[in-house]
Amino acid sequence: MSDRLSKIIRQLSSRFGAPVFLPHVTLLGSLTGSRRDLIRRCSQVAAGIRPFRIRLEEIDFRDEYFRCLFVHAALTPPLRAAHQAACRAFGRRHEPAFMPHLSLLYGDFPRGRKSDIIAEIGPRLDVEFKVRSLHLYQTQGAPLRWRKVARFGLN
Repeated sequence: MSDRLSKIIRQLSSRFGAPVFLPHVTLLGSLTGSRRDLIRRCSQVAAGIRPFRIRLEEIDFRDEYFRCLFVHAALTPPLRAAHQAACRAFGRRHEPAFMPHLSLLYGDFPRGRKSDIIAEIGPRLDVEFKVRSLHLYQTQGAPLRWRKVARFGLN
């Protein structure tokens, strides 16, 4: 599954001169704090979550760099619970509506081009995979500079 998604991301990135990145579904972004504190909080989140499945569905786009072209992840009860656990651990009470997704392309492209890409790939991916770990990433700078800080296995 990861190979298929990585291949799509690499092909689109190459074709449109966009950054390459690893396929991922962000549980909670824009984390701040010391490395030690972030690791401690993420470890707490992971300790309270059991492995669960993510189902990818329809492809969509926004006029946002990091949500240029993406596929929606079904907001299942386990995924919602994982997001809520992360919000609690990081003291986030007033988060905007959670829209889980897996990005396929980063950039600023015209709507017509994004619609054309969807017409080529198809409107849905219908991919399902099991989440067995959470990863904490340092995401300052360009996507090629993003680095994994830690991996946390789920119980």
